[in-house]
Amino acid sequence: MTASAAKVIVLAGTAGTGKSSVGESLLKHHIQNYPHMEFLEGDLLHSPSNIEKMSHGTPLNDADRWDWLKKVSKAASESSSKNGGLSIVTCSSLKKKYRELMRETCPNSEFYFVFLYGKKEEILNRLKKREGHFMKANMMESQFDDLELPQDDEKNCCIVAIDNKSYQEIDNEVKAKISVLLSRA
Repeated sequence: MTASAAKVIVLAGTAGTGKSSVGESLLKHHIQNYPHMEFLEGDLLHSPSNIEKMSHGTPLNDADRWDWLKKVSKAASESSSKNGGLSIVTCSSLKKKYRELMRETCPNSEFYFVFLYGKKEEILNRLKKREGHFMKANMMESQFDDLELPQDDEKNCCIVAIDNKSYQEIDNEVKAKISVLLSRA
């Protein structure tokens, strides 16, 4: 990987962790150094059949996710390559094999996974308050069943705990951890 490789910041974690809100903030934070940078909502890249399935309260399985993960990876990598070298995307990236697939799909890009993690109770409370999204609170259990937080040996990953923190505290911690991750590039 060269220093000029496309860089993709993946805001990962279960539904309800605040990935989209943090992504918007990161875009504003990094736009001075990367004026053409894009923030992509990974959920918008789901196939109609995946959205239909989730809208009816049926969790996705691995087979449902493969093409979506490839699409997210390619879209974020292409955005980074054409827009100044950095992009931000939301993608749950729950399992290690999902993160590996994303890296393998676009080997000329460097992926940085920032996991927003909250306990089930916190996430359930957040999801109950959220409106207009196909991910419903009753599907949360399946996401926690699939969740494999990155371990210390997984490259370019970090975890930001969100429980009992204000949005500003979470946002500041994410920005600090991303600075550390990007400085290693």
